[in-house]
Parts: sequence; structure tokens; C-alpha cells
Amino acid sequence: MGLPGPRDLYDKVEKAAGPRAREVTHSDQFAQAASVVAGLNHFVRGRVNRVAAKAWHTLNLPAGTDVQKLNNRLGALDRQVRLLTMELERERGKAPRKDAD
Repeated sequence: MGLPGPRDLYDKVEKAAGPRAREVTHSDQFAQAASVVAGLNHFVRGRVNRVAAKAWHTLNLPAGTDVQKLNNRLGALDRQVRLLTMELERERGKAPRKDAD
């Protein structure tokens, strides 16, 4: 018999800590704390993005939000072109060919 492997160590830690971790993460206090942390994260990210956007605009460069908006618009345009292409191909398939003899 050799030394216990990483899996054995993991199993022992999970057996000892698992029930307590499950108890903590399923509590109302944990849910409230997670909600507060998520709200703070959203608030801080928004502030950081606004400051970064102002800095980039001061240098006359596009901010990350500007690039994201352009990517969204480009994606919508791409979808629209694909739909129009499919519609055109369907219409071409319906029309009789003039060069067929």
C-alpha cells in the first residue's frame, strides 16, 4: 500500500466539509449575501466602465461599450443580409428560367 493519492485527500475533505458547506450555501443569509455581492459587482462594474469610457473618449478613442454596440449592430445587419439572401434564393427558385430550352 502506497501513499494516499489526491483523490483520497479530496474525498476526506469533501466528507468532512461537504455537509457544513451545503448547510451554509442553502441558508437565507447566504442568499442575501450573494445578492448584495452581485449588486455591488454590478454597481462597481458600471462605474468602472463609465470612467473608462470617459478616459477613452478624452483620447478620442472608442470605449469598450462603443465597440460592443457596434458589434451588436453588425450582428443584426449580418442576420438581416442572410435573411434577405435566403429570401432572394427562394424567389429565384420559384421564377421560371429564361435561358432553359
